[in-house]
Amino acid sequence: MQMTTAGTTYDDLALAQPAAGDVMHFGEFAITETQSFPPPSRAQCWAYVTLNAEISLSLPHSPGLQSLLHSPRVRVSVDGQWLWWALRRKYPTRPLEKLSGSDLIHRIAAHCAQKGQRLLLLGSTPQANARAVQVLRQRWPALEVAGYAPPHYEIGEASEARMKASSLAAIRDFGAHYVVLGLGATKEHRFAWQAAPELDGVTHGLLCFGGAIDLASGVVRRAPIGWQRLGLEGIYRVLQQPARAARFVRVLRVLPALALGSF
Repeated sequence: MQMTTAGTTYDDLALAQPAAGDVMHFGEFAITETQSFPPPSRAQCWAYVTLNAEISLSLPHSPGLQSLLHSPRVRVSVDGQWLWWALRRKYPTRPLEKLSGSDLIHRIAAHCAQKGQRLLLLGSTPQANARAVQVLRQRWPALEVAGYAPPHYEIGEASEARMKASSLAAIRDFGAHYVVLGLGATKEHRFAWQAAPELDGVTHGLLCFGGAIDLASGVVRRAPIGWQRLGLEGIYRVLQQPARAARFVRVLRVLPALALGSF
């Protein structure tokens, strides 16, 4: 099933970027999305990254993220209370909403339900993916949503090429206007960088939302709002998933830079 574009005027130029003087930066990351969501659709498929401390620290070791970051396709919002506090302090007069993947998966579902557009959930386990699809359908009965959980693969191996081919086929066959990626940060950034050019004129955007599919499914519980506002969401995740403790400790390395505003 192909996505129809009748009546839509596409801009063949790259996605419009804010004027240089209006852009907030966290290191090399330009924060392009500060309030509205989703970004405007164009003929060029965009890739959306929700920036948190862990992703910022992974940049030197992630060629896929580096390539995506320097692409005109990339859209970046702030995901994480710590980063939001630091940027609000550094740019006190700029409007900035915390736009995290765990919230935006519901916003894109509502958007698609209202606009009659199709949403595909790509990633996580088959069980969590199917459950997330069910939850979104129950919440928005008008939503056209489907899921695909590709088999395990390794970056740079033949299994990655098979995964990319099967995932692109799923996207095109469903005619997905938006695709939520839940492959894990490194893999989904690499997939978005490689796949977006092949989806121009077919899909509006690839959304790198990390664990949002798991959270939407209820397999993983999100921290209560009070924990989120206090910047304790990471600790709450560790309490649920002790295996994440080492990752959380590594993320603490970003705190001095955030506290000093040296980013």
